[in-house]
Amino acid sequence: MNVIIKLYLLLLGVSLYSCDQAPTHIAQLPHDKPKLTYFPSGPDPAVFDLLPVNGDTLLAVKWHGGLALTTDAGIHWKSLCDQPTKPNFLYIKYLTIDNHHVLWGLDSWPGIHEAPYSRLAYSTNFGKTWTRQEFDTHKFFPYTIYSRPNHALQVVTRNGGIYQLQDRINKNWKFIKSITELNNSVDDTTYNDSYYDGAHFKFLETGELFFRAKSKWKPITKIGFISQLDDVCSCAGNTYLFGYNGAVSPTPYYLLKIKNSQIRDTIILSNKEEQMHLRCDGQGRLWVFNFRGIWKKSKNRLLKVY
Repeated sequence: MNVIIKLYLLLLGVSLYSCDQAPTHIAQLPHDKPKLTYFPSGPDPAVFDLLPVNGDTLLAVKWHGGLALTTDAGIHWKSLCDQPTKPNFLYIKYLTIDNHHVLWGLDSWPGIHEAPYSRLAYSTNFGKTWTRQEFDTHKFFPYTIYSRPNHALQVVTRNGGIYQLQDRINKNWKFIKSITELNNSVDDTTYNDSYYDGAHFKFLETGELFFRAKSKWKPITKIGFISQLDDVCSCAGNTYLFGYNGAVSPTPYYLLKIKNSQIRDTIILSNKEEQMHLRCDGQGRLWVFNFRGIWKKSKNRLLKVY
């Protein structure tokens, strides 16, 4: 009975975190390990984005709202601001951390039957409290986050413009450049080309993979048995990609490690593991996530951690 009471009080303490109070100081990264274990078989395993912060600390953006925090590489997880009926509920799609340890979350929608919107939230105390702003999308339409973690915040607007935030009150944005391939205001910018990781990579249906080197595309490799990709990322001198052959049904899914234009490692997964996304942390570890959870690559296996 005492164990049940302690667990209830711990859950109550997590739910009392406020996400609406104005932040007052720069975040201090957590060092303590969460005591609340979130089992992968829980009610909400779906993850929209994953942010490796530093060391063994990662923040997951939960598909249905809120965040999940681990400080021990996925052994334990603690949920934040994920109760839709509570006033502290937070819904974002993309998450990053800037060079001042400020967390930034973005939620955007281009508008189909509903009106378009773009909403930005930031936290200076590592997700305990959040300040939010909604943009007039006719004037300025941040669509997704462009900057790398631990760098100044940059966003991609819906028409492919890159802007960098110049202040903390989200009023002063400096235009950096335009990237044609990231223009989401048109149906298809370039026929039969697909772009990944902020258009740092380009993939053709013929299996050719390229990396953007300044204004030119540098070939990485050609993979004959893959015609479509879910994601690409660089990690510790390697290039990882997750893809499949769209001409085969049912098709297996492949997680490949490329180095010096050669395939160095292959993991074959069932067709259930679709829409996988890739993230690399500061220790060179690869993390994979989708609407079924989070996995950590360990040699030639994927170990589910959430």
